[in-house]
Amino acid sequence: MIEPQWMGLALLGIAWVTAFMIALDALIDAKAMWARLGAWKASLFEGTVVVNELAVHEVEQRVKQLDATTPGLVFFDRSHVSKVLGGAVTVGADTLEVTGAAGAEVWFDEATRTASGACPSTAEFDRLDRLAQGAGGGIRTVKNTLRAGQKVWLVGARNGGAFEASVVSNFDPRPWAKGRIAAIGALVLVNFAWVATGTVLALWPPVFGHVSVLGAIVLIGHFLGMTPIAMAAREKSRTPAVAFLRGQWKRESAPAAVPAHP
Repeated sequence: MIEPQWMGLALLGIAWVTAFMIALDALIDAKAMWARLGAWKASLFEGTVVVNELAVHEVEQRVKQLDATTPGLVFFDRSHVSKVLGGAVTVGADTLEVTGAAGAEVWFDEATRTASGACPSTAEFDRLDRLAQGAGGGIRTVKNTLRAGQKVWLVGARNGGAFEASVVSNFDPRPWAKGRIAAIGALVLVNFAWVATGTVLALWPPVFGHVSVLGAIVLIGHFLGMTPIAMAAREKSRTPAVAFLRGQWKRESAPAAVPAHP
């Protein structure tokens, strides 16, 4: 039988290895954000769309019926597609002809993406509900378009009146990136504070007393709880071009269709 002290040491080792792995994974995302912010200092431009449609972002989703008492639908993302259609954008006093670079991303803010995925009417709910009745469910596409007159932030290379965009966004991406860096920093601090607190309690004299048992509980809580928290934080660090939309609709909360006037 394994002695209690060896079990305790094993638990401490697992807790600290987990903590360092979580921190390392999180800091990789933070490093990528810092790199973006640095590159944006010389390559980010704010303008206004002139062309009818500058860029499109689409999320293809599979629709399935929700297994619940209240009729509902659940959505699973299948693909995220960015399309820079190109065209004229005014930046200050200049008009740039924008084209998309290879692998260019189209970003929309979270509120816009969420609103586009919301249920617009009972008629649309019923339409998708019929599609979802098949064995594999149905398919829908949630689409957002940057149109004439809207503000746009462009990241890319400018060459005179031409601009090759790697990112086309309907919002300033810098506060988003800074917010993600701050959230990652908070995650790392909580991660190490949690495991350090558990370690101090676990080694509190007399070792293997009541306080040590509390420390073991804290460390087990870290092992079970910190990983899903870190995974959620990493998901939030996905760029808006590939951020998950997902979603659920309930029949009772679907807006009623507006009757057509004669």
